[in-house]
Amino acid sequence: MHKVHVKFIADELAPGLTNGDYAVTDGATVRDVITLCEQQCGATIPQNNFGFMYPLFNGKPIALDGMITKDGTLHICRVVLGG
Repeated sequence: MHKVHVKFIADELAPGLTNGDYAVTDGATVRDVITLCEQQCGATIPQNNFGFMYPLFNGKPIALDGMITKDGTLHICRVVLGG
């Protein structure tokens, strides 16, 4: 088990989810962590919001299907768009 502190920087992408510490199994993906947050908070993120998420784990970019292999902090940020 790993302890992951989740911070939703882009609140509009994760309505109803709260920052906090979550216990996740070894090999869980970022998406698994978000699903755990949804279950514990009783909220569901609209599927199209995932395309705008830019997750960082311990300050480094990680894909939504990237695996959590140690304790740390997961920031859920918004992709920067524009030109």
